[in-house]
Parts: sequence; structure tokens; C-alpha cells
Amino acid sequence: MTPGYALYPSNEVARLRADFPDHLICELHDEAGRPLFAATLIRRRCPCPPDLVTATSATALRRALE
Repeated sequence: MTPGYALYPSNEVARLRADFPDHLICELHDEAGRPLFAATLIRRRCPCPPDLVTATSATALRRALE
């Protein structure tokens, strides 16, 4: 398990974490249950987007990180 993760991820989040190992990636939900996916860099080693990226779906997060 990668440091920083204490919960079991969904399959979508597990795939994102495997595909983008330089990021800590999580799925949060607001009070209405709507998801928010967030990714933050563990360390700057890639020509990636900014240090914090948020999206409303796993697909949108994947596009933002590519």
C-alpha cells in the first residue's frame, strides 16, 4: 500500500493510482453524494499538470493528468 492511503479504493481509483504513480489520488463526496476526484503530486519528477488537480469524474481526472 502506498503511504497516505488508509482506505480501500474503488476499482477506478486503483487504476488511476497504478497509471499515475507520482500522484496521491482520492475520491471524495460532497454532502449531496456527488464525487470529486483529486490528485496531488507526491514529488515533482514528471512533466505533469499542476500540483493539485480536481475533476468530477475518474475519466476527467485521467484526461487532466495525461
